Amino acid sequence: MAASVYPPRQGRPAPNGPYEGVPVHLYEPLVQWLEAQYTLRSPSGMLANPLDRVGLERLAIQLRIDARGVDPRGLFASILAWADYGEERFLDLLHYTVLLPSPLTTKDVAGLDDLLELGDSVWRATDHGLELRVDPTAMQAFDAVTATQDSASEALAKAWTNAYGRNPDAGTAWHHSIKAVEAALRPIVCPNHTGATLGNVIGDLRSQGHLWKLVLRGRARDNNVEPLVQMLELIWTEPNRHGGAPEPAATLEEAQMVVNLAVTIVQWGRDGRIVRR
Repeated sequence: MAASVYPPRQGRPAPNGPYEGVPVHLYEPLVQWLEAQYTLRSPSGMLANPLDRVGLERLAIQLRIDARGVDPRGLFASILAWADYGEERFLDLLHYTVLLPSPLTTKDVAGLDDLLELGDSVWRATDHGLELRVDPTAMQAFDAVTATQDSASEALAKAWTNAYGRNPDAGTAWHHSIKAVEAALRPIVCPNHTGATLGNVIGDLRSQGHLWKLVLRGRARDNNVEPLVQMLELIWTEPNRHGGAPEPAATLEEAQMVVNLAVTIVQWGRDGRIVRR
């Protein structure tokens, strides 16, 4: 969890937090944000601007809320009442409000993220919904590497969402991390093998290590690729992926480490840090 960007006044303790749910100091601002996302701005200057019924109905469908027999205001009240049964529901409400498109409104994702950050929530708002707020340096590295639009970035984005999103899946995050590294290193290490897997990449680097070097010179000052091979093997050894004796499934903490390792390796490949001698 990243530290707050707003440090306390000198000599004063930091406010309580971080918060995994919806603390009381965030509840009303978040309700106001939600209402603003479904409010249609009338050019006629009406005192009570109408609500986006289409958007609210889509949200109700996603959340399995009965929308029969109520007007848009009543539907919005019903959705809030559903969310009041638990903080996880309220977070789901925010998550799907960001994700679900509406032809009539544009979602203020940045405004939601500002509220969550100010309230010291563990969650951040992104175009992919709510995600766990991670260290800014890790987040900047991910944003930088996925700025390039290609298959490696696409796989990394899926891996990141499954590692840090509202509905995490460690196995899926690990799987897409492998796909990202394969997409980044295949054309470098195995350019003539279009179907090369991460295992092929590792095998070629290990058997022909004398032909390759890392720009990072290493402890022996020989630019050996062995440290890279060891990093790749950490990613490749996904639990239960290659058969053998069953073992416990990957944990979310493991998957998050693998995703961040994949971000680094993909960036090295993009920046020409893995080259032939």
